[in-house]
Amino acid sequence: MYSYPSTGTRRASNQSTYVSQLPDATETVEATVLCVMPPDEFADADEVAFGDIDAAVQAADQLKEAGVSVTRMVDDGGVAQQIVRTATELDSDEIVVGGRKRSGIANVLLGSTTQDIMLAAERLVTLTG
Repeated sequence: MYSYPSTGTRRASNQSTYVSQLPDATETVEATVLCVMPPDEFADADEVAFGDIDAAVQAADQLKEAGVSVTRMVDDGGVAQQIVRTATELDSDEIVVGGRKRSGIANVLLGSTTQDIMLAAERLVTLTG
C-alpha cells in the first residue's frame, strides 16, 4: 500500500519513485494513493475530488506511467488513524509516507502524523523525503 496525507508534489514524487522501484513492482505491487482530508479542513471527503489534489494526481500518474497498478482514494478523518485503518482494511504489506524536514526540538517531540503512523501501524512503514 502506498499512502500519504496531503503533501507537496516533491514528497509525493519521492513516494512514487520508491514504490515503483520495489522489486517486481509492475507485476506484484498494487499501490493505493490515499489522501486524507483532516476534519479541520473539510467536513468530509465528499467535498474533495481526487483530481483536485495535485500531489495525489502526480503520484498516481507517476506510478501508472511506471507500470504499477494504482487505486486512487480520498477519505476524511484523523490523518494517521485513517491511513492505518485503510492499510489494515486492505491488508497492505507496507505504508509509504513522505516526511518533512524538521529542526531543533521538533525532532524529539512525538505527535507528528508520520510518528503517529509509525507507532500505530502493525506493518512496515517506510519514510521517504
